Amino acid sequence: MLTAIGVDIGGGSTKIGLVSPAGEILTRARIEAIEDEPGDAFVDRVAVAIQTLLPKSAVGGIGIGYPGPIHPGNLSGGIGNVPGLIDYPLAQAITCRLGLPARLENDATAAALAEVRFGAGRGSRRMLMVTAGTGIGVAMIVDSVAMVTSGGCLGDAGHIIVDGTSARRCRLGCTGCLEALASSEALDGFAAERATQDPQGAVARRANLEGNPPNAGTLIRCALAGDAQARTMLADAGRWIGRAVASWVHTFAPDIVVIGGGLVAANAYLLEPIEAETRRCGLPGYMANISFSSAARGNEAGIIGAATQFLPRTAF
Repeated sequence: MLTAIGVDIGGGSTKIGLVSPAGEILTRARIEAIEDEPGDAFVDRVAVAIQTLLPKSAVGGIGIGYPGPIHPGNLSGGIGNVPGLIDYPLAQAITCRLGLPARLENDATAAALAEVRFGAGRGSRRMLMVTAGTGIGVAMIVDSVAMVTSGGCLGDAGHIIVDGTSARRCRLGCTGCLEALASSEALDGFAAERATQDPQGAVARRANLEGNPPNAGTLIRCALAGDAQARTMLADAGRWIGRAVASWVHTFAPDIVVIGGGLVAANAYLLEPIEAETRRCGLPGYMANISFSSAARGNEAGIIGAATQFLPRTAF
């Protein structure tokens, strides 16, 4: 059985797994992020973790999900949320350490590949995936192949402008974009504002109880517990995402839209407003046969999708 290693790099941690041809993670490892860690030191830690997972059977290679745009050749990446890896020859360094071929894929694209081959998008010809987390990633898969417009992915589609009147900026400085209004980072700010405005409200009380600053997770837990204001804030985020999805549907004509990322933990309080607003804003001809789904592979999607670069195509 030919397996592959998938590496999902995130700002808080890097998750690693040995993936079977059926898209199952057989063994896994995790390393925590170290602030301002140089690329060489990161590769040293990743290589040690991978070595603990390597089986006696054949491994096709190491697929790496990178949190940012990918340079031509898929061997290094550009501006992302791991500063030590920006423009660093990551794939080459991994290959030198472990003797296996390595290749980068944008992390949102990797998650989408996992969903179209082993998850919610399986069987679809045209799948649009939106990952709503710290940022908002977008990928379009056509006949199991990722569409690339720039940066080795679908560009910075998460920075689509959805409110030209807003003064809110995302962490990269874009004004009125989707990430500024509906990412978990944006919701962190909204939750903090809510707790300040209403120190006796559910958001402030839960944050105090948990001993953490109010954030997107606080809102989700409050919403699931029945708080109306938290549900309204999540619905607002869902509507912003839905407006963006309507534009992407008009551009790429998917037959299914899959929503993934950490914010999916809000369940219907986010997902239903996304679909409703997409259908409200979109052209009827595009909306007639489209379906919506939450991601099926959850937090495993990044590992699995990265690994698919070295799994046999017959497995799909």
